[in-house]
Amino acid sequence: MFNIWPRAMGEGCQPSQSRFGATFRIGLGVAAGAAFIVLVVRDVHLPEVWALLQNAALAPLLFAFLAFVTDFLLRALRFWMILKQTSSRDLPLGPTVAPFIASFGVNDVLPLRLGDGFRVVWFSRQFRISAGTVVGAMIVERVLDLVTIVVLRALAMALLDLSAASATAWHFELALVVALAGGFGMLLAPAFLARVFEKLLHGVELSVVVMALSGLKATSAAVLQVGSWYKIIVLTAISLALWVLESLVLIGAWLSLDRAAHDFLKPFLAFVFSTLGTLIPSLPGHFGAFEFFGVQAFALVGVDAPTAVAVLLVAHFILWAPIAIFGICWLLVGRLEKAQLPT
Repeated sequence: MFNIWPRAMGEGCQPSQSRFGATFRIGLGVAAGAAFIVLVVRDVHLPEVWALLQNAALAPLLFAFLAFVTDFLLRALRFWMILKQTSSRDLPLGPTVAPFIASFGVNDVLPLRLGDGFRVVWFSRQFRISAGTVVGAMIVERVLDLVTIVVLRALAMALLDLSAASATAWHFELALVVALAGGFGMLLAPAFLARVFEKLLHGVELSVVVMALSGLKATSAAVLQVGSWYKIIVLTAISLALWVLESLVLIGAWLSLDRAAHDFLKPFLAFVFSTLGTLIPSLPGHFGAFEFFGVQAFALVGVDAPTAVAVLLVAHFILWAPIAIFGICWLLVGRLEKAQLPT
């Protein structure tokens, strides 16, 4: 689950504008999340879903949990590698892991992706790195995520031979192609794109356009700081590996409900759709959007709605609860330790 640009990039507005924008984004997320939930449950017989959940097997869920833990440890390693490169600092790995994971937990329980802001503040203060450098590392992280998840979606669609279904949503496909092309452009030609965006910014006065172009320019500059193509390739490979690991959560949930192992591509497709769906504003933890887009993917491959909803609910719980609990506990423990320090 990810967002393209970190929350901290939107700072710098007037207080009144900031309050209005925050209220608007919260309202939009709540409305969109509630609408998605209504769309999911209106055609589903919930007692059937509950019956499926009651019969879930434990072993595949433990497998899914272990895959998820490995996924997040790999994410922490990737962010550390990016931050080391963009800051030109020899940062220790150990102290970065817990706050990195906790930032996702904050995002999962609070609106406005406040965990992104927490990550920027914590890393910049703890390691005396500029906030802009931390934001740059997060931008590189998000570009890698976008590129790899779109690649995995194309792979899943091809393996399941869903080209006909894909053609019916050509506008969605076009958006993904543009996103993939732009993402690869950012990764492979950041210096060229930075100069292009610099020229495009001249003479532009419309604030929305300026914000978008400035964000794209910052993204290109951040990727440029990472260094050689070899490092980009290594980071891309790590990104593919961690998203495959996270997809095992949905596959584990599928297997726990006694579904056929040879149909593993069906939950894999649902995972990719659900993850892309989290780009849309929704409730904290992406509740609503994750389930809605996952159900649409399952429908493409002939999975009935009760099974689809049951699998998605189990997977979403595994994806959400451990990180949310860890984030809250880590913040509480940190606050207690601060309170106990001698003054």
